[in-house]
Amino acid sequence: MITLRMPPDAAEHVSFELSALAEAVHSWHALSAPGHHALQLPWVRRCRDLPAELRNDLRRLSWVVRDYVPALFEAGAGHLDRTFAEEIEIVRALPARDIARDLSEAVLVNEGNDPELRRRVKKEPRSVLDEILAVLTSYWEVAFSKEWEHLEPQLLDTVADAGTALPDGVLPLLRQLAPAIRLDVRRRLVLLDRPHDHRVEVAERGPLRLTPSYYAWPHVRVTCDEPWPLRMTYPVVPPNPQSRESVELSSGLRALAGQSRLDIIRLLAEEPRSTQELSGLLGLSGAAVSRHLKLLLDAGMVQTRREGYYVLYEVVGQRLIDLAYDLRTLAR
Repeated sequence: MITLRMPPDAAEHVSFELSALAEAVHSWHALSAPGHHALQLPWVRRCRDLPAELRNDLRRLSWVVRDYVPALFEAGAGHLDRTFAEEIEIVRALPARDIARDLSEAVLVNEGNDPELRRRVKKEPRSVLDEILAVLTSYWEVAFSKEWEHLEPQLLDTVADAGTALPDGVLPLLRQLAPAIRLDVRRRLVLLDRPHDHRVEVAERGPLRLTPSYYAWPHVRVTCDEPWPLRMTYPVVPPNPQSRESVELSSGLRALAGQSRLDIIRLLAEEPRSTQELSGLLGLSGAAVSRHLKLLLDAGMVQTRREGYYVLYEVVGQRLIDLAYDLRTLAR
């Protein structure tokens, strides 16, 4: 049994975090045991189209995530704007002893204590980790980065909704996770049935990092062992795939909702241009133009290419066509 004892002023001892890397790992877990993840079956089906070599690598290394998901993949969680690549480098820089300990636990739980694999993890932890991170990076680049574009804004909305509810207390916020967890409100306890006994005073060990996840469903995962930060990854209902069009529409409209960005799109529709050229044409500082371009890039409205020393921006014409089509469908 894991028991988390919340302090009276519990709201001051919790924080919310997201992790692109951890979410990719949870989706890999769903791929490794699709029969237990009915809500993720649309993703499982889409991953049938992954390159054969990548699919084989994900299967071969599925011992990493089949049941126990190593906490080391959460090491880069924190800043809500941290990128997947930044998280990868944080994980890569972890002490070898922590890598070996966590991956050895994965071997023990997920692979039935394979002696040869455990020996390799113990003797060559960085080599094993590098192999895992290389496959995860390929998985991200080929497939999951696009999925994260859809998931991240909805997870951020989940955090915002939780923040609105937080003044009513942390325990009422967690009540939605029953029966995966049990609450003793009078004693301010969060109880989770687990194979080992661990009692944690959140006021001493915290903050308790709350991380919403679509692909962790139906699991509530708690990290409470040193050296990892105290964390609860809790499931939220995955978005309906049919809602993706509305997400694409809203992100495109948000990106275009500003005269300066509309002017940038108009100028880039004429020909590809650099930040410096746009700055001169618009009478804006280079920093301001860069901020506008980042919003347009994140929404998929523009893309970049390099010519010599210059990075040029150009309009993604199909994105504008798709946006116009989605707007027209609203009138039907």
